[in-house]
Amino acid sequence: MCTDVLILAGGSGERLWPVSTAAKPKQFMTLEDGDSFLQSAIRRAWNLGIEGRIIVVTRSDWTGLVVADAVSLARRMGEPGLLAKMLVMSEPFGKNTAPAIAWACRYLLSLDREESPNVLLMASDHIIKPLDSFARDVRTACWYSSERYLSSFSIPPSFPSTGYGYIKAGAAVHSPLEDETPAYRIETFKEKPDTATARQYIEDGHYFWNSGLYAFRADLYLEELARHAPAVSAAFEGTGETVRVESREGVDVMTEFSGLELAYEKSPSISIDYAVSEKCDRSVTVQASFLWDDVGTWDSLAKYFDGLPENAFPVESRNCFVQSDIPVALCGVDDVVVVIRNGKALVARKGETNLVKDALGAMKRKGIE
Repeated sequence: MCTDVLILAGGSGERLWPVSTAAKPKQFMTLEDGDSFLQSAIRRAWNLGIEGRIIVVTRSDWTGLVVADAVSLARRMGEPGLLAKMLVMSEPFGKNTAPAIAWACRYLLSLDREESPNVLLMASDHIIKPLDSFARDVRTACWYSSERYLSSFSIPPSFPSTGYGYIKAGAAVHSPLEDETPAYRIETFKEKPDTATARQYIEDGHYFWNSGLYAFRADLYLEELARHAPAVSAAFEGTGETVRVESREGVDVMTEFSGLELAYEKSPSISIDYAVSEKCDRSVTVQASFLWDDVGTWDSLAKYFDGLPENAFPVESRNCFVQSDIPVALCGVDDVVVVIRNGKALVARKGETNLVKDALGAMKRKGIE
């Protein structure tokens, strides 16, 4: 099993505007079950029963929101021990995922444990369920990572998506676990395809969606980073000689990691996929048995809400989705998404909410956010 869980919570979630904003982005949005996306991720990590830390890497502006989410979740779960597991690490500014992971791995290795930490990497804004299926697949992935493989989680595709990267699975591999999940060598990674190519992938039967979830030993990640993304690796050399952590409402928050700001200034902005996973020759992928959704648009989020809220009033209107802090009347319209929050309104045809980011860009150019 993994020793530590790393949750990346630095994304801006622009396609879920106007609920997701720079002040309170997607990972802090509340779902129907009462958890925020981030709280759901923390709950999944806690359910694994790890020995080490649940680390959340976020932006400095959002540190207080992470602490508040952790405290609220621990109270609702009746698990005060959760807070003792938590550590919040705040980036000086965003540089994509590879530098954030490098920082966390350097910190974990500084703890001088007998063995290198075996890390499960999760995003803070995915929907993953059920918990028992997820835990079983994590056990398989972390067995491989303990054997110095970079493990990914691949999702059996349900339609020819052009919004996800793909993994082509090669030969099957096997662990000694009694309840192992199917796993394969990785033949290649593929970037987001066009529609025709996505259909070919589905017909081929050996292609899976790349979930962006990984398991790896911290030392292996840093070794692969030095091999394949030396500029990122070099930026973090010599960092962490001084580390300070303080408790805020029972949650540990890192207040100093020497050399961090300079490291972020020097480091290229690059993802783990481009920096490491697509180049690593010790890679396997575990075929996920859990439901996974990165919920990147209002179309994808709408699937997790049943019916309209009490302040929506449809008249001769069907198949609409509403989230609003004021009453909304729907008159003679079908297949419409209406979101009114934070003094701003979104109206989109279902199937077209991927255009939100473009609209937000146009507003920003006019000085409107």
